[in-house]
Amino acid sequence: MRIVHLAAEFAPLAKAGGLGEVILGLPREQARISGEVEIILPKYDFIDLNKLENLKIEVPDFKCLEYANAMWSGRSEGCSVHLLEARHPAGYFHRGKIYGCEDDIARFLYFSRAALEYLKVKKEPIDILHLHDWHVSICAALVKDLFKELKVKAIVLSIHNVEYQGKCDISDLDAIGLKGAAYLSKDKLQDDNPKFPKSINLLKGGIVYADAIVPVSPSYAQEILTPEYGFNLNQTLRKHQAKIKGIINGIDQKIWDPSHDAVLIPSYSVESAIGGKQANREALAKKFPLAVKKRPWLGAVTRLVPQKGPELLEAALEKTLELGGAFLLLGSSPMPTIQEQFDKLKEKYKGNPQVLLHYEYNEAVAHLIYAALDFLIVPSHFEPCGLTQLIAMRYGTIPIVRATGGLKDTVFDCEDSKVPVNQRNGFTFPEATAYSMNQTLERAFKLFRTEVPIFQSMIRRGMEADFSWKKPAQEYLRLYHRLLG
Repeated sequence: MRIVHLAAEFAPLAKAGGLGEVILGLPREQARISGEVEIILPKYDFIDLNKLENLKIEVPDFKCLEYANAMWSGRSEGCSVHLLEARHPAGYFHRGKIYGCEDDIARFLYFSRAALEYLKVKKEPIDILHLHDWHVSICAALVKDLFKELKVKAIVLSIHNVEYQGKCDISDLDAIGLKGAAYLSKDKLQDDNPKFPKSINLLKGGIVYADAIVPVSPSYAQEILTPEYGFNLNQTLRKHQAKIKGIINGIDQKIWDPSHDAVLIPSYSVESAIGGKQANREALAKKFPLAVKKRPWLGAVTRLVPQKGPELLEAALEKTLELGGAFLLLGSSPMPTIQEQFDKLKEKYKGNPQVLLHYEYNEAVAHLIYAALDFLIVPSHFEPCGLTQLIAMRYGTIPIVRATGGLKDTVFDCEDSKVPVNQRNGFTFPEATAYSMNQTLERAFKLFRTEVPIFQSMIRRGMEADFSWKKPAQEYLRLYHRLLG
């Protein structure tokens, strides 16, 4: 089976968030199980080419529209990796970053078409063309309407976050060789938001034209069918509901492994978790500095965007201090108003040895925080999958989460009698409100102080759970086989 993934990120080379980790973990596990897997992404100017094995210019010159391109190929993590060098005069991928350019739509539309031009040059049959998010969703329409000579048996679209849809004008489709006006209809790419009747929605195009749609958790797959979580695409998703299957993400258990983590001081196993976590807490306290007096440590490693509930994180900080705990936050916001709000908080709690607000993301600090915390708070308004709660459990940190999306599918409340005891691994709260969250924080801190054996059994449960890509990769392969008949 030949599987080709198209994406904007691939963690070893270009990572902005969780998508990059997915495009590492899933293809690598698929390659281990089923053989050859390929990944195509842009050749960003910041990529360290030394991270690729057997690197060569595979196709030195091929056209996309009137512009020349080249394809570099090598190997990474057991997969064939292709880097599209776009020689477009706008320098689309020579910006020093993945996202955040005013012409992101044009950049990824061009990448999508150029990637298919490369596949056409190769003339090799493709069993599964797997697309990830809006950046490459247009490939589904391109394959079926413009690249009919491409031998693609089935197209799969993974939706990592339906909020981001890639909205643009018909002229943007014209620019890559499609007749944009022909796609401005409800059954094609016309945006479902009645306020923008002349807008094209690229993610919708993927939903309409793909053969299967995979939201990244079963609960999220149901939630996006509703007006509250569908971001105006719920009606289109309902229309194509038969194609939808939610599959939960995994995490890279080699990167996130407290027993072999070079950052930790010291590394620790399930058996040595209590002492190991305390030692890492002391190391973190020296670095920042924080008070290490025995008290519950609650924290978050997150982007500060509305989805993640920044107002609830502020409320959690206040509640934690009220309950005598320590609060740690690693993350920043791309939104000036939210960042300003948290800058003011940092000034307010300046010098407080029970508060760490660190807005410069650092991978090593993230590892230390996961190891040092007792509890991780994830108060998301919605969460397609979430990796942070899985990483936390891997490090013996108990998650406290809002029961939504992938959080609901992976964290089960320790007091929920409907869940078998051996599956209870955290705390959940139903509503994205300070009241609902604070009640749960009180429960968690009480358990920490009065039910030590239960607390320690939950640590063990989380650390022993299998959150790897083994099971999700098998589910994807079963889906592929079903599509191929």
